[in-house]
Amino acid sequence: MIRKFLSGADVSFLDEIEQKGGKFYEGNVEDGCLSILKRHGMNAVRLRVWNDPKDGYCSVENTLRMARRLKETGFVTGIDFHYSDWWADPGKQYKPKAWENLSFDELVTSVYDFTYNVLNRLKEQGTPADFVQIGNEVTYGMLWEDGRLPGPNDEDNPESWKRFARLMKSGNQAARDCQGQEVNLLLHIDRGGDNVGARFFLDHVIREGVEFDSIGLSYYPWWHGPEEALKENLDDLATRYNKDIILVETAFPWTDVQLDNAIAPVDASPENQKMFLQTVMDIVDNVPNGRGLGVFYWEPDAISTGEAPQGWSKLSLFDSKGRMLPGVEVFNRLR
Repeated sequence: MIRKFLSGADVSFLDEIEQKGGKFYEGNVEDGCLSILKRHGMNAVRLRVWNDPKDGYCSVENTLRMARRLKETGFVTGIDFHYSDWWADPGKQYKPKAWENLSFDELVTSVYDFTYNVLNRLKEQGTPADFVQIGNEVTYGMLWEDGRLPGPNDEDNPESWKRFARLMKSGNQAARDCQGQEVNLLLHIDRGGDNVGARFFLDHVIREGVEFDSIGLSYYPWWHGPEEALKENLDDLATRYNKDIILVETAFPWTDVQLDNAIAPVDASPENQKMFLQTVMDIVDNVPNGRGLGVFYWEPDAISTGEAPQGWSKLSLFDSKGRMLPGVEVFNRLR
């Protein structure tokens, strides 16, 4: 089971960006993105898995290739199952096309089979996952409509929590059957600065007997509130549930960008990006009882390369020419 502090990132775009011509630099010297991140203290990487993506990126085969690269470079590796052919987050949790017409019992079985198959193939090639997410930002459930959940302000629906719990337990059981107690089961929601919402979700899933080792949270300040709210939430959750906390997604813009549905403005600059990350790392590192287990940036490598990801490039840890920004230096910490 993981115990060292994870200074990490999600680099699921990296293969696509490299294939479409993206290049990375420290100063004026070209180098591999992973080499730069590793040299400056990152020790962990998260990879998302989509069931059948139309362009092949983030597919099972692509994930297997990336996992080999990560292990060769010495990274702790986490696998983030979306159980979708595309993005899954609080606003959309759509079933893979191949699962659309399954009965609920068949859906539960499919979650088990898909999870076990991916993890077993990773293990067989010598790159077992160190931590596993059964679902991505499952604040409102997953595999809609079967696994949809109400929020704190909605009318409660006990049956929906039972259905969701069956899906989660199926994925968890697959991970345990494949890797036993060595793999860290991470339960991921997006309530970084929302203690009421986080407790609402966690109280329900615990009541339903869903197993997890760590609480994973996303925190984007323009959506999830000020840094003070993040600290209060993490400190409370770690103490209340006696679980490790991993901030599996966070980011800050290095240049001006239009942030959809923002509840608060941000002052974008490379210097402010670095200061934000320093604050966030300190908050997680100082969670009570050593329960702050890590911080993952989303997504440092997302530079613009023609057709490759455009929108997030203003929140990457490399500028528009692929040059490393000072925020990378924050990840160089040892515990």
